Amino acid sequence: MTSLLFKKQICMEGGYMLSSSDLLIQVLMLFGGLFSMMLSFYLVLCFIQWIGDVWDEKRWMIWKEWFNYDS
Repeated sequence: MTSLLFKKQICMEGGYMLSSSDLLIQVLMLFGGLFSMMLSFYLVLCFIQWIGDVWDEKRWMIWKEWFNYDS
C-alpha cells in the first residue's frame, strides 16, 4: 500500500498545485484571447460595412473605369 505522503507527492508532481503567478498568467491569457477574438470580429464587421458602403454608393463603378484598359 502507498503511504499518504507518497500520494501527496504524486498529486503535487502531477500539476495539481498552481502557483499564483501561473494562475495570473492563465487569467491574462484568457482575457487576451477574448480581447483578440472581439477585435477580430469588430474588424470583420468594419470590413463588411465598408463593402456595403462601396456597393450602395456605386463606388465600384468608378473603380471599374480605372481598371478599364480599352479606353
